[in-house]
Amino acid sequence: MPASLRKVLIDSHVAAVTIAMLIFFSAVEAVFALWEPVSQVVSYLITAVAYLITAVAIRDIPSFPVTRSYVTSSMLPITFTILLLALANLAAAWLLSRWVYGVGPLRSLGNLRNKLLRK
Repeated sequence: MPASLRKVLIDSHVAAVTIAMLIFFSAVEAVFALWEPVSQVVSYLITAVAYLITAVAIRDIPSFPVTRSYVTSSMLPITFTILLLALANLAAAWLLSRWVYGVGPLRSLGNLRNKLLRK
């Protein structure tokens, strides 16, 4: 009698590896998407602190240039697109885990880890 697809996926651990890879790629894409905006914010804050220190040192208000470049304005659609891809990977991991194991992805990977450690 042929086994069901879910049973084969559980026995061969293909589903667990796929879930782990989808979660990993989702995290990598999220970091990749947020790296540039976060670095721009940190750079802006460092510049603001430098201008504040200058203002205290000269006892006056220095000019604080606030500019938006082409890179900044084109960065948001790219960031949102990559975040959407990361969310799609996370949703795929969740759906696969729910279909095969009946629980969420982290719980299914934790249960598999415990099962493998007992062997």
